[in-house]
Amino acid sequence: MFFKTATLFQLKETVDFDKLEAALAEFPLKEVDSQDEFSFGSMPLVRNSETWSLRSNDCLLMRFGKEEKNLPSSVVREALEEKVAEIELIEGRKVGRKEKADIKDELIFTMRPTAYAKRSDVWMHIDNKAGFIAIYSTSANMIEQAFKHLQTMLGSFPMTPLQAQVSPSATMTHWLLMNDVPASLETGATCDIQEPQTMDKAKIAFTNLEPLSEDVTRHLQQGMNVKSLALRWTDKINFVLHDDLTIRKVKFDDAIKEAAFNDSQGGGLSDMDATFALASLTTRELFTSLCAWFEIATAEQEQAA
Repeated sequence: MFFKTATLFQLKETVDFDKLEAALAEFPLKEVDSQDEFSFGSMPLVRNSETWSLRSNDCLLMRFGKEEKNLPSSVVREALEEKVAEIELIEGRKVGRKEKADIKDELIFTMRPTAYAKRSDVWMHIDNKAGFIAIYSTSANMIEQAFKHLQTMLGSFPMTPLQAQVSPSATMTHWLLMNDVPASLETGATCDIQEPQTMDKAKIAFTNLEPLSEDVTRHLQQGMNVKSLALRWTDKINFVLHDDLTIRKVKFDDAIKEAAFNDSQGGGLSDMDATFALASLTTRELFTSLCAWFEIATAEQEQAA
């Protein structure tokens, strides 16, 4: 998978791939029940197939899904306003806050079974060699549900957010102020900066402008910090790195895509296998670089200590 966005987490221990693969089909995504808000579960990598995962380079690719009742708040609000107006007209009294809340709950209970069910998915891969999991999303809700599902399947899933020993924002700010960007990186054409101290945290978004230019560095010299920065890494990936270390707007180089195409035997799963083989190795290298740039202790370093 050539992902477009990713959130990385470190593993505290190696994951048993055999156990996890066996559990994927045992906890599939099911249709959401009439009164449930959503359901969450494993999904085959390709629709109507029995392939639940792929392995390559000591990495495991998976796909989870969420089905939820699409009950727009505007529809609920309109129904609530109509019901309240009806009560006030017929009974000649004001409807209080608590009664409104009770009516709203009752309306949701009544309307949810007939609401449209919408499906969404989230892809991820676990890298046992490098000790991280990459979830191809920045949605806090989808990430939370993915970890809950992993815990359900395995009993536990020990992980932790990337623990940078130096501030990513301060580090990226230093790169631009001192023109000291790591040799493997080139700055792109976008940069977001913000005030670190003020209550409103004023922000400035620069687009189609070299981040090392005076227009940007002048604001940094006045105390603003980098919030996100477009980067190109080792001629392999373009991406935007945020100060929480999420990676967005990822674009793999055409040479990598061409290599994956040449390695494929043709067909959906074959194409996916070839793509994942190259993407997982590239992501592993990028993870190693992130650890070096922001002084993140890898699993191997922690074990050695």
